[in-house]
Amino acid sequence: MNNWLPERVAALHATIHTKLLTVYVVISVLLLSAAGVGLYALREMNLQAQEIAQLQRKIAAYRQLNHDTIAQLYGVATTLVQPDERRFQATLRQLKQFGYDLDRLQFLSQDELITMGRIRAEFEQFIAVVTQAVELIRAGRVEEGRRLQLSVATPLADQLERDTNHLVNRAEADMIASIDLANEVYAGSRQIVIVCGVVSVLLALGLGYLVSRSLIDPIHRMETMMRQLATGDFSRRVQVANRDELGRLAQDMNRTSEELGRLYAQLDALRENAERANRDKSHFLAAASHDLRQPMHAMTLWVGNLQSALERQDRGEVLHAAAAIEAACRSMNASFNAILDLSRFDARAATVNPTQVDVSALCAHIVQEHQPEARNKGIELRFRHGTRTLHGQTDEVLLGRVLRNLVGNAIKFCHRGGVVVGLTEVAGRLRLRVADTGVGIARAHWKDVFSEFYQVPGNTRDRQQGVGLGLAIVKRGLALLDGHLLSFHSTEGKGTCFTVSLPCARPILGLDDIALAPALLGKLNGAYVAVVDDEPLILDGLAAWLRIHGCLVVTGNCGAALLAAVRQNERIPDALITDWRLHGTETGHDVIHALHEECGQSLPTIVITGDPVSHLSPSIQIPSASWVQKPIDSQELLTLLAAQLPEREFI
Repeated sequence: MNNWLPERVAALHATIHTKLLTVYVVISVLLLSAAGVGLYALREMNLQAQEIAQLQRKIAAYRQLNHDTIAQLYGVATTLVQPDERRFQATLRQLKQFGYDLDRLQFLSQDELITMGRIRAEFEQFIAVVTQAVELIRAGRVEEGRRLQLSVATPLADQLERDTNHLVNRAEADMIASIDLANEVYAGSRQIVIVCGVVSVLLALGLGYLVSRSLIDPIHRMETMMRQLATGDFSRRVQVANRDELGRLAQDMNRTSEELGRLYAQLDALRENAERANRDKSHFLAAASHDLRQPMHAMTLWVGNLQSALERQDRGEVLHAAAAIEAACRSMNASFNAILDLSRFDARAATVNPTQVDVSALCAHIVQEHQPEARNKGIELRFRHGTRTLHGQTDEVLLGRVLRNLVGNAIKFCHRGGVVVGLTEVAGRLRLRVADTGVGIARAHWKDVFSEFYQVPGNTRDRQQGVGLGLAIVKRGLALLDGHLLSFHSTEGKGTCFTVSLPCARPILGLDDIALAPALLGKLNGAYVAVVDDEPLILDGLAAWLRIHGCLVVTGNCGAALLAAVRQNERIPDALITDWRLHGTETGHDVIHALHEECGQSLPTIVITGDPVSHLSPSIQIPSASWVQKPIDSQELLTLLAAQLPEREFI
C-alpha cells in the first residue's frame, strides 16, 4: 500500500524530464499561492491600520472641538460678566470662526451627521442667544442680558459640552473596536498564512517524495540486479512500473541478463565439452601410445633376432624374423592410418564429396578384399544382394572406410560361423547390413563401443588386425555424411549386426576402369624414377623398393643433389617422387620447379607429406602432382606411380 502512489506516478507515460519539470512548476505555483495569501493578509492589515489612523485623527479633532467649545463658553461667560465692546466684538468673531471650524469638522465626519447636526443647531442657537445677550448689555439692559445668559446660554453651553464629549467618547470606542478588529484580522491572516505555508510545504514534500520514490525505487532494484549479475546469477529479472527512460533501461537490462545467461550457458557447455574432450584426448593419447609401443617393441625384439639369424646364416630364422618385422610394420601402419583418419574426422579436415555411387560394386569390392582374411580365420564371408544394381548419394571414399572398418571389425571378433554383408532398398533408402556370428556385445557395453580404444571386457585384442578405433572411425565418418544413419543390435555370445541407412540415388552410366592393377604394375618395369627425401633411411628404403619392382632410380637428399645426378645420367626421369618438407626451408615445390626447368617439361609427380593435405594452402598445391599422406602403403604407392606413368613404346 505504501508503494501504491509512487508506482502510480512511475506508471505515468512521461519522460523523467517532464515529470521533474512538472514537479518544479507545481512547487512554484504553491510558493506563489503562499505569497498571494501573505499579500492578501498584509492588505487587510494595512486597511485596518488606515482605519485606526483615521479614528485617531477623528478623536484628535473631537477633542480639539471639545476643548474649543469649553474655551468659547468660558470666554463668553467672562465677556458677559465684564462687559466691554472690544471683548464683545472679539467674542463674536471667535464664535463665527468656531462655526467655520465646526463646518470643516462636519465635512470630515460623515458618520456622525446626526450628532454634528444637533451640535450645529445648538451652536447656532447659542450664538443667537449670546448675540441677543450682547445686544441687551449694549442697550444697558445688563441684568436682562445676564438672565438670558443664565437661563438660556448656559444650558446650551452645557449641552454642547456634553455632545462634544459624546463625540470624543464614541470615537474612542470606535478606535478600540477597530483595534480589536485589527487584532482579529491579524490573527486570522497569520493563521491563513501559516496554514497555506504548511499545506504548500507538505504538498511540495509529498510531490517530491512521490517523484523521487518513482525514480529511486527502480534504480535500487536495478542496482540489486546488477549485483546479482556480478555474482553470475542471470535468472532474476527487474520489474518496474515506469514507462519512462528507467522503464526502457530495465527492459534493456532484462534482455542483457537473458542474453548473458544464454551466453554463459553456452560457455559452460563449451567448457564442459572442452574438459571432456581434453580427458578423452588424454585417454586417446595414452591408449595410442600404448598401442604404438607394442609393435615398436616387437620390431626391436625381432630386429635383434634377425641380426642373430644373419650371423648364424639361418635362412629360415631370417625369413621368420623378416615376416614378423613386416607384420609389426603393418600393424604400426594400420595404427597410424586409423589415428590419422580419426584426427581428420575430429578436425573436419576430411573432404566430403557426395556423388552417385554404385554401392553394390563398392560392397562387392570390399568383400573381395577381406576374403583372404576371412579364409585365414576359417570363417565364411558373403555378400547378399539382389539382381539389381543399387546406387546411393554418398561419398565413396568415406563410405568405403566405414564399410571396411565394419567388415574388418566383424571378422576380427568372429571365431566361428561367418560374416554377411547385405544390401537392400527400403522406402527410397539403401540399407547396408554387416552381421556376424561372433562373440557379441553385452547391452551394458553398447554405449561405450564407439569410444576410442574401448575393448569389451573378456575380448582379446588381435593387434595385427587393428587398434580398437574401427567403430570410432565408423561413427565419426558417418557423422560427416548427410542423411546417413547408424544403428546396431547385438546379443552376447551370438553375434552383432550393424546397419547403415543412406539415401538412394538414380544410377548413372560411367566408363569402366580401363586398366587393372597387374597391368599398371607392369608399367614400372624400366621406368626411370627420381626420388628426393632428406631422411637417408627413407630415401634408401624407397629406392630399394622401386628397384625390386624393375624401376631405374636416381636419388638425392635435396634438389641440388638430384639435379646433379640427373645431369650425370643424361636422361630425363619418367616421374618424380619427393618429400614435401626437406632440409632447412627447402620444400618439394622447389624440387619440382627446379626439375621441370632442367628437363624443360612437366613430369608426373607424387608428393609425400606428413601434413593433412586439406591443411595445405591452395597457393602451394601443384595441379600436376598427386598428394599422398604419410604413412602410405608400399603397394598403394606402386599402384599410384604406375597410374601416373605414361605409356612407353619398346623397340
